[in-house]
Amino acid sequence: MTAWITLTPENLNDYLAAAQVDAIRTKALAAGQSDPLVEIISDAARRIRAEIRGCPSNRVSAIVGAVPPELKSTAISLIVEAAQTRLPGLKLSEGQKRAADNARSYLQRIARCEVPVSAPDDPQEPPTEQRGGRVEVVASRSNPLSAKRLAGL
Repeated sequence: MTAWITLTPENLNDYLAAAQVDAIRTKALAAGQSDPLVEIISDAARRIRAEIRGCPSNRVSAIVGAVPPELKSTAISLIVEAAQTRLPGLKLSEGQKRAADNARSYLQRIARCEVPVSAPDDPQEPPTEQRGGRVEVVASRSNPLSAKRLAGL
């Protein structure tokens, strides 16, 4: 089991120049608008956690917004892409575009159970809804509906 991480706006400092991070966090804000990176990071974490849950054998951390540490760069790629689209003057490099595309592809592989993710130290309880079930045909043209066939349903 592994301790999952919660990303913060400061995590982008390792991936972008300080001027870029500052522009994303402070430029083109509406009156009263707070740092947009907080919500962008939250959105990316929700997307990653949803993809992880796509594989029935995976569990996510009970800490809302926490992601596996091995997916930090995947998350950052999605965050950078989303953050830079809000400022027309900041264009994604070809490498950043490729990293975001690779991140989405990797998450799809995780959802298909092709790539394992580390189990969290504090797993969230599995959902109470059922994933699948059984469908039984009780009537068809060759087997018409009857009271006997409906008994017990």
